[in-house]
Amino acid sequence: MADVLLIQPPLSANELFTRGSKSSASVIPPLGLAYIAAVLMKHGHKCRIMDGIAESWTIDDISREAAKYDVVGITAVSTYVMRSIEVAAALKKSGLRAPIISGGPHSTVEPQSLLERNFDFTVIGEGEVTTLELVEKLAAGAIGSELRNVAGIAFIDNGEFVMTGARDKISPLDSIPLPARELLPMREYRSSIARSSRQPSHSMLASRGCPGVCSFCSKKTFGTKVRYFSPERIVEEFTVLKEKYGARDIAVWDDNFVSDAGIAHEVCDAIRRKKLDVTWSVEARVDGITREVVRDLKAAGCTYTALGIETGSERLLGYMNKKTNLDRVREAVRICKEEKMLVRGYFMIGLPTETRAEMEETIRFAMELDVEVASFTLFVPLPGTLEYIRAARSGTFDPDYFLKRIVPEFNFLDEPVYVPEGMTADELISIHKSAYKRYYFRPKVLIRKLLALRSPAELAALLKSGLTLIKDFLSGK
Repeated sequence: MADVLLIQPPLSANELFTRGSKSSASVIPPLGLAYIAAVLMKHGHKCRIMDGIAESWTIDDISREAAKYDVVGITAVSTYVMRSIEVAAALKKSGLRAPIISGGPHSTVEPQSLLERNFDFTVIGEGEVTTLELVEKLAAGAIGSELRNVAGIAFIDNGEFVMTGARDKISPLDSIPLPARELLPMREYRSSIARSSRQPSHSMLASRGCPGVCSFCSKKTFGTKVRYFSPERIVEEFTVLKEKYGARDIAVWDDNFVSDAGIAHEVCDAIRRKKLDVTWSVEARVDGITREVVRDLKAAGCTYTALGIETGSERLLGYMNKKTNLDRVREAVRICKEEKMLVRGYFMIGLPTETRAEMEETIRFAMELDVEVASFTLFVPLPGTLEYIRAARSGTFDPDYFLKRIVPEFNFLDEPVYVPEGMTADELISIHKSAYKRYYFRPKVLIRKLLALRSPAELAALLKSGLTLIKDFLSGK
């Protein structure tokens, strides 16, 4: 059996949240690490998770702690993989003899790059079963060629880059235990006040995978086939979050909770019958929104649906391969409003080939839809996506940006990662700020939000949101 340390690299709030967004942002638990820990512990291994985002761990703290463990795993996410690399370098410099494993989305799309930067192994794709097998092989003393039959990993063997065969996706998902939240500082986590005014608001997943093939998103970790946990398992996790961790609200972060209307109905029915006094929210594709689905969600206590709307340009919808159109977006939002379901609309600004006129179309379309919350993100090209390739062909873009900087939360980037051709960074930031200002400082929006207040908590959330926007307008560029 092995002692395993799993690490979310340390990042300060000032690094993650810029332009005044710190007070209103989500702090989400590293559920990927918690799932891996749960599987390892189920098989007799000992685990600790150090969350350097939720807690004030330093790299020196982590280096001292890592010396006690047989295996060390570090999450690698493209937007802050630079810090993961710094942690790995510090561990090697400290004389750590334990193997260092990277996992997460960046490990899946850039394994060789990480192996060249002090990592001994990278886990590719879903991490639970692969990490378990790798840890057990390492604990048994396996080295080099003896590890080539572990599916889903990459490593260097005698100077040769080795990437083993792909591992099948986990099925059924119920075969993996509930995430080991007991290893996490649960009191430190919250959902954004733009998503819920009821705290504590805790996070979970009900499914993995998304049928969409949007050009800005990578499906290399979970795939395009949607796999759900069973309704019974989902209700169990709702109950644990409510009864053990005091959740008053639950954020379900699936890419597309409603991709299978029949399963979504079963889940909603199971939650409704349990009669849990919690609100909850989901993410959804526009093409999954029907009146029946929204009614199911509403009846089960779901109060918020986040829709990936992205743009007000028909051309860009096709360019991004969204498989929808503006009229279908209008219909989905109309259904939600008629069924009293609050909507958070995700909009994106600054894609390759996007013009100033199309950015204006997006802002105007958002105001036309008039959803409860509009999030305008600055486009960030992520490795492993089509848009990352396109970004390298036009505009201002450093393909190695993730090795040189921490990228803050996308809604309030202080410096764009990508700037479309014919535009400056200052101009793009100015348009982005104007989108928030024009959307939220309309008289009808202010009046609607004031009239919707039902509790001191909602008033506090509204004040925090307003403060975030004011700080944004006053910040930097």
